[in-house]
Amino acid sequence: MENLFMVLLFAVVLLTAPCCCEAGKTIPDTNQAMDEGIKIKREVASAFVRRQKRSSPYYERYYEMFKSPMEMKQEQCENYAPCDYYSEVVGFHAAYSHFFGRA
Repeated sequence: MENLFMVLLFAVVLLTAPCCCEAGKTIPDTNQAMDEGIKIKREVASAFVRRQKRSSPYYERYYEMFKSPMEMKQEQCENYAPCDYYSEVVGFHAAYSHFFGRA
């Protein structure tokens, strides 16, 4: 069994050696490939990258001034060290309900 494995390995090496040692082929210039970059059509790129659309500038200012109740609870939990540590272990909802009651 071991002899058969050695024969097959030797045959594979002999068959792949000419492919690896061709003198006519050269390696392409890597700088030229980097300059070209990756080109994707706009339709294909926009299929997986979408921007968040806002209705008006007032919308943005409103959400900067007023925080959601969930964000306020998360900040309360972050400011209390045992809750912050416990939230990393079991998750925010479980940690908040454990230390501050119902979420």
